[in-house]
Amino acid sequence: MAEEPKKDDKKQKTCKSRRETAVQGTNDNSIVSKCSMAAVGYFDDIYLQEFVSKVTRRAPLIHRGYYIRALTIDYILKSFLSLHQGRKQIISLGAGFDSAYFRLKAADVLDNVSFYEVDFPEVVKRKHAVIKAKDMLSDLIPGIKEQSSDQNSLIEIHTEDYTLVGVDLTQLNTLEAVLTHCGVDSDQPTLLLSECVLTYMTRRCSSAVLRWASETFANAVFVMYEQINPNDAFGLFMQRHFQVVGSPLRCITSFPTLQSQRERFLSLGWEETESLDMNQFYTALVREQQRHLVEMMEPFDEYEEWHLMCGHYMVMCGYVGNCGKLLQELSKICFKHLDTTEADLPHVCIQQLHVGYPLLRFGHSSTRLHGSSFLVTVGGFGEQGGKHRRLIDVVVTDLATFDSRIHYPTVDTKAIEVNRMHHVICAMKDNSILLIGGRTSPIRLCRQLVKLNFIGLHNNHQESTTNTQTSTDPSEQLLKNRNSIPNNYSSKQSESNKTMEAECNSDHETNVTDNTLNPEHLSGCSSHSIAEDVSTHCELISTVRNPFISTAAYVNNISDAAAQEYCEVDQTLIEQINQNNSGTGKIENSRNLNNRETVANENSCSSNHKEVRNAAENRSDESEENLIERKEALLHVNISVISESGNIPCPRWRHSALVIDKGGQECVFLFGGRTEKVLALNDGYFLETATGRWTKVSSVESAFVPVPRQAHSTTTWGQKVILSGGLDSDLQPLNSVHTFDITSCEWKTLDVKGKMLGRYSHSSHVIGEYLVLIGGVNLNHTQPGIALIHLPSLVCLEFPLQAQQKDSMVMLHRHTSVYCGDYCFIVIGGGGNCFSFGTHLNTTPLRLNLTNLFTKMEDHIKLQTDKK
Repeated sequence: MAEEPKKDDKKQKTCKSRRETAVQGTNDNSIVSKCSMAAVGYFDDIYLQEFVSKVTRRAPLIHRGYYIRALTIDYILKSFLSLHQGRKQIISLGAGFDSAYFRLKAADVLDNVSFYEVDFPEVVKRKHAVIKAKDMLSDLIPGIKEQSSDQNSLIEIHTEDYTLVGVDLTQLNTLEAVLTHCGVDSDQPTLLLSECVLTYMTRRCSSAVLRWASETFANAVFVMYEQINPNDAFGLFMQRHFQVVGSPLRCITSFPTLQSQRERFLSLGWEETESLDMNQFYTALVREQQRHLVEMMEPFDEYEEWHLMCGHYMVMCGYVGNCGKLLQELSKICFKHLDTTEADLPHVCIQQLHVGYPLLRFGHSSTRLHGSSFLVTVGGFGEQGGKHRRLIDVVVTDLATFDSRIHYPTVDTKAIEVNRMHHVICAMKDNSILLIGGRTSPIRLCRQLVKLNFIGLHNNHQESTTNTQTSTDPSEQLLKNRNSIPNNYSSKQSESNKTMEAECNSDHETNVTDNTLNPEHLSGCSSHSIAEDVSTHCELISTVRNPFISTAAYVNNISDAAAQEYCEVDQTLIEQINQNNSGTGKIENSRNLNNRETVANENSCSSNHKEVRNAAENRSDESEENLIERKEALLHVNISVISESGNIPCPRWRHSALVIDKGGQECVFLFGGRTEKVLALNDGYFLETATGRWTKVSSVESAFVPVPRQAHSTTTWGQKVILSGGLDSDLQPLNSVHTFDITSCEWKTLDVKGKMLGRYSHSSHVIGEYLVLIGGVNLNHTQPGIALIHLPSLVCLEFPLQAQQKDSMVMLHRHTSVYCGDYCFIVIGGGGNCFSFGTHLNTTPLRLNLTNLFTKMEDHIKLQTDKK
């Protein structure tokens, strides 16, 4: 009698079966995305739709990812076919529903080629059924109707041109036997293709496949398309996605980099290797005219995530015998990755601040109110009411305590453009801010210059807070005097940090008896009443100035669309407040109005700072007296549209703008950005804030005007504006630094010494004699951390970020930052939509303590000076 299988064996088989099913599911998702990409017009492949029952439109970012993948594999296959004129063979391992054979056969480029496809038996049976049912596919396989019906059960289709077999790649003996039975010739030139297949296998099994191929075929190239760089924030987020869907990347941590993959191939019998990542393929394969067509294909504004995704996928080619190189020509014309790692440089430490109302957003703008400790953050895309959406709120954060107050303007967003992305806000001396530029979508640009005036905002910490330009911070004074940082400064800084942390743990709940929001307010869907109640609980009241009325007025009637938008935003908010009130007689104050724990789908938001996100639930009660006190000091926000005149800039986003002093007059200097049709601009303008008059800075005034750019950063250094980085017209990150003299309107390019990474979507500050560049994105495999540039000598050092953790990932792009003294910076927001893996939102504020970096930089400057 046969022995019954043990329970452990059953469990093991069940787990293995589930993993295989999940991996097979990646094929179904992939073919839908490929089909959507082709349907939009990125890539010509009419056969993909035959494998999809219904075409589902994917996001533009996903389209681009599959476009460069399809273009790359198509280039490699055609290069192999053109290099070998005689009989040859292509073996696609883990082929899934790939349509390459049908596309190439229809293009008449598969003469003297035997094409083999291998995948799980369940997958190839489904593919065979589709081919059999579709004449468009079966007509491209000569002899398919004359197949023998009694052939091996693992062989679904076997003809002279095309063979489809179902074998698990872990069963190499079976695979070799079936392929030999089907006529595979180990001496013919052979291309073996593996697209995101080996990474789902264990290290032992995947390496066994590579070794088997190098030992079996005399003249072969193994082409592997796979993920790399698993240990940065994007890589960790990518790993978590595949873990959640049940198909973990089991091999990626064993071979995390291009170099480790090269070494792996060579150790497994491959004689030579070539490799490029997808950023390199895109710059080398896609010519200027084709890039322009891609940009015009559909609205797109996710370049950070596009470049990060392309930097996390690569193609590795291993060669054995006499098989021509496939990437040789591309390698000559594509860019080379820079290695800026220096072992003795300290890492950038990132500290999570415990606050009641974490700010989760990107594409927003922040500015410090003039002469105060208040930081104002407006707009962006983020999480609100448990949903991801464009944000309309105005958040006022006290940098001394990190208490935040939220305000939802009672504004018809079609009449006054408040809910913007990639705009700039500038703080005026009269305690107001200007909203300049931005967009509501990549095809809807903001045309209004909007002013937010804060009335009654009393700053309890104003006496101890100074403007950055005239700071008395000892750290800045030391740097200005070229003195070294004292040894005991770190300990003082540590004490300061502890004090600030203690201040962050203030009370976060308030007793309320009479002012609970009434759910009946929802019955009429009155956005005005909802927003007014929300603002009251947030200690804010909005006064809106209609652009067509000269006097300020409270808005009582707004459009139905705006009303519906407010209902969607605040439904969860009001339910939460009433639920808390009915149960405990308390409601959360302004810092907790949008309870982050209402978010259930972790696939949509990657920030896993659970301790921080739950901190609001562990606060002590605030006294009723304090609540009454705060209600007596309500903050008014007047919102108005400023009349503009002069040479008004065209609408744009991803530009820079900052307040300057031009001949004793308060002005705003605007530079660069992009429009819906022009990818990068290099025009500059002055805005007289008192009159609303624009004056263009003519490019003929200087022979050194920077190249057009978007997503750059500007800051001031005395009477100069410093411009750094950005994305040029070819969508290449820039590593240049320029100065603009406010008085003479002359540009100058700085000759920075040392390795400086290109970057865009970063932030910048001048502290003493140093330019500080924070974060950003580039095409390197080492993403930017902090760059310090000593402005008198132009010496630069790049400091890497600390090692990322799975539960506290930080993406330092599309963020804002502010200097708080003592070599510390506060980062607000950041993150983005990470390809098909979901959306990551940094849980902020974050504190960057750069004391060690400045100390190292001072030592480095002194060493350079001594050498001279």
